[in-house]
Amino acid sequence: MAKGQLLSRPFLPIIYNPDLGDLSPLLAPPYDAIGEEQCAQLLSRHPYNIVRLILPPSLNPDDPLRYQKVASLWEQWLKERVLIELDEPSVFVLAQRFTLNGRQREHLMLLTTIPLCDFDSGLVRPHEHTMPKPKSDRLNLIRSTGAEFSQVHGLLSDEKGEWRQLLQTVTSEPAWLRGELDGTENLVWRITDQAFNDEVNRLLASQWLVIADGHHRYETALAFREEVPEAKLNPDHPANFVGIVLADYQNNALVFPTHRLLHFHDREDAERVLQEIRRRFRVEAIDWGEVEGQLFRVFANPGGTPFLIVAQERVWLITVRGNEGSILQPMEQLPPPLRRVDTAVLHQAILPVVFASAGIKPEDLTVDYTHDAQSAYRFAQMDGNIAILLRPISLELVREVAAQGYRLPPKTTYFVPKVPSGLVMRKILSLERKSG
Repeated sequence: MAKGQLLSRPFLPIIYNPDLGDLSPLLAPPYDAIGEEQCAQLLSRHPYNIVRLILPPSLNPDDPLRYQKVASLWEQWLKERVLIELDEPSVFVLAQRFTLNGRQREHLMLLTTIPLCDFDSGLVRPHEHTMPKPKSDRLNLIRSTGAEFSQVHGLLSDEKGEWRQLLQTVTSEPAWLRGELDGTENLVWRITDQAFNDEVNRLLASQWLVIADGHHRYETALAFREEVPEAKLNPDHPANFVGIVLADYQNNALVFPTHRLLHFHDREDAERVLQEIRRRFRVEAIDWGEVEGQLFRVFANPGGTPFLIVAQERVWLITVRGNEGSILQPMEQLPPPLRRVDTAVLHQAILPVVFASAGIKPEDLTVDYTHDAQSAYRFAQMDGNIAILLRPISLELVREVAAQGYRLPPKTTYFVPKVPSGLVMRKILSLERKSG
């Protein structure tokens, strides 16, 4: 049962100085969506690209002073007015316009801050597990800078369409900020009208949200709050809040599947795994040329949990019904909602049984991930490689799992498009307080 209610709180925004011109070369994806190659591209795109602030480990992971150097850069950019802090608390509407499968789409979101809620409040619920290393990294960054460079992404429900209607009331005016990143146009409208935020809070009064992106950042914010003595004395202290973009899951969120790439150090190991899959499950041979780009048709109405297994010259559709003798027990050990989560079925029922029968240990393979089916297919054409292609999970199921207090296996969801870092930032500690 949720305690209390969600509240939107306007905040003092920090933005790139408009005198810099086009915002596009200054933006970056969230820190955890940036690979080494893209990091290099972002660094070369502009000397003030936000990646210099959000990714100190990638810039030089062996430098023990990397976080302090980021803090110095943050202070330098503020003093030199590369970044400017505005003097009126605001909330923002963010529109993301992009093309998917030949169709123009627009997602509308509110960018604001909300009070940090412990997960047991029921107001903010995670949907996946977090890992210690990213949280340690983000905590070191926030300790050194006292700042927030990007927002958590949260999903709420908008059954009546009132949330989207409210956000649309401001989008007929020219956008306040605009920047393009990875083919997505990001438009921002700034709102200082208290009546607008009052209406936001009316709609939030009966809501709870599930974190889509930003689990590590949210848990880091909870941890940092406990390190700030003033936050315990002053409920309005910025450390008691977290920046968030709020979207409804019905019409303003998209999730892609994350396909599994298994590389076996011995090609014979891969062959034994394929033999075990064929022996234990119903297998249907598929022509990749007929399904490429049309995976949703292959996965439609499967009568079970479908997976596409790809190896050299082989493409198999397997449909797991859950009552196969070898996986019956591990399936029954899964909580009921997770039995409908493909990654849970794969990693907690299928692969442990198959690997054990094939004599495969964790050190016998490496696992990587991709969201692109064609990349997975190409990977699988090399010796000792197997790709496992999955369906995207439905957002209704993500909400259901979170509502019941469970978490999905890692790399189950990949929300698109990503909300850029660097659009709107926020101080949590003043420079004087941080240096003191």
